[in-house]
Amino acid sequence: MLMKWMAAAAASLVLVSANAVADIGFEHAGLPENGIVVIPAGSDLVLPDIGLAQADADYIVRALEAADFSGEAGAMTTLYAVAEFDQVVVVGRDDLDRAAAEALGGSLINLSRDAEATVSLVWPETLEQSTALSVALGAGLGDYRFDRYLSDRSDYEPELIVHLDAPDEAQAAFNANHAPIIEATAFARDLINAPGNEIYPQVFVERTQAAFEGERNVSIRVLDVADMQELGMGALLGVGLGSSRPPRLLVVEYTGGASGDAPIAFVGKGVTFDSGGISIKGRTGMWRMKYDLAGASASVAAVLALARRDAGVNAIAVAPLVENMPSGTAQRPGDVVTTLSGQTIEIFSTDAEGRLILADAVRYAQDQYNPSLMIDIATLTGSIRTALGREYAGLFSRHDDVARRILDAGEEVGEILWRLPLDPSYADDIASPIADIRNTGGDGAGAGIGAQVIASFVDEDTAWAHIDMANVGWAFSSSPTVPEGGVGWGVRLFDAIARQEEARD
Repeated sequence: MLMKWMAAAAASLVLVSANAVADIGFEHAGLPENGIVVIPAGSDLVLPDIGLAQADADYIVRALEAADFSGEAGAMTTLYAVAEFDQVVVVGRDDLDRAAAEALGGSLINLSRDAEATVSLVWPETLEQSTALSVALGAGLGDYRFDRYLSDRSDYEPELIVHLDAPDEAQAAFNANHAPIIEATAFARDLINAPGNEIYPQVFVERTQAAFEGERNVSIRVLDVADMQELGMGALLGVGLGSSRPPRLLVVEYTGGASGDAPIAFVGKGVTFDSGGISIKGRTGMWRMKYDLAGASASVAAVLALARRDAGVNAIAVAPLVENMPSGTAQRPGDVVTTLSGQTIEIFSTDAEGRLILADAVRYAQDQYNPSLMIDIATLTGSIRTALGREYAGLFSRHDDVARRILDAGEEVGEILWRLPLDPSYADDIASPIADIRNTGGDGAGAGIGAQVIASFVDEDTAWAHIDMANVGWAFSSSPTVPEGGVGWGVRLFDAIARQEEARD
């Protein structure tokens, strides 16, 4: 098996993303000369003083009255051939909070793409610069497309220009804080959306190494099969036994904080394709199991964002990377594996593989780095969707203060979570007569039992939380800031948690 994995590691397909990149910039307040101009207005229908001729302003107000324009965030009315402009788009500015501003930005960048024209947003003095920056962030997130395999993809690069006071200040703030999030989210989405014949453990490693090339205060460690065998990572290695593509454990260290400060650890499940193994999944929807690396993608991409914005924290991403396939060498139900901690696990289902690879990964992160906070994130269970729908990720933690911190960070950036229990009875559900635990148990609380398995490998005094994001990691339909497909969920959450840490120092 080791020889098979060594041979397979030599063949990796590395493609460069063909995504066009939106041009998002800031210029001085005032009207552009032509093109598509966007003007915020409220329910009072009072247009901002932006230099429109009075006759044009009066016409726009009459048209808004006729269209019953509400002025609320999300409202949008388009007028054609007004003055020198191809289009004048009036958008609602009442209650324009962060989320609504981001959605507006996504809508405007898609307008630019569809019209193949520059969109100029004229920002009134009465609206905060921070809200304008949220519009720009939403535009960058909404611009993403995974189109590298389309032979007829458009090469047009959409453009959004925000006209406001102090454009240089706004541009600097955008470049420092928002552009890294856009870039990191696109990186995560690329990894999630790419098919399984393109992304597998070694390629994930190579893409990560390429993304971090030239970044300061970063080091990358890659453990191969021999390294993991020496350490005794039987749970992680067992999941990969059925694939010709060998597992990897990828560790990205970013040291932007004080020397010696314990890092934040983001540990992400990285199953590059999950067939279920011997406990094979049904064929309906199996193609989507390329997204089972969404946790690893979020973890690595979040650290990429920290590095690109020179965050003042220490952080690590730990990504156990495997492909879960059925074959004559695959792990079987009923097998027993020995983990890095020395604990044993009876395999009840080979399709409960995420908790197995995380068992070794969280233990490695805890023992090697003694993190100040450790969060694992995974597309772990289908039951989390039954419990929470598609809005909230599931959060599990032994520590109230840790849970509160994560919940607050999620609310801040719109990646929201709901805390679920780690009930003591879950330990009984995973009891095994022949090993320390089983990897799943009966028909109980599926998401909670998955969390309990992982918790079994984390010391009780370690500040730890588990996030089950199986229900939020894939968008089944598009929204202004998230095209259909991989969401990149967790990148902004982890960045917000790191900002909490920076604010404490």
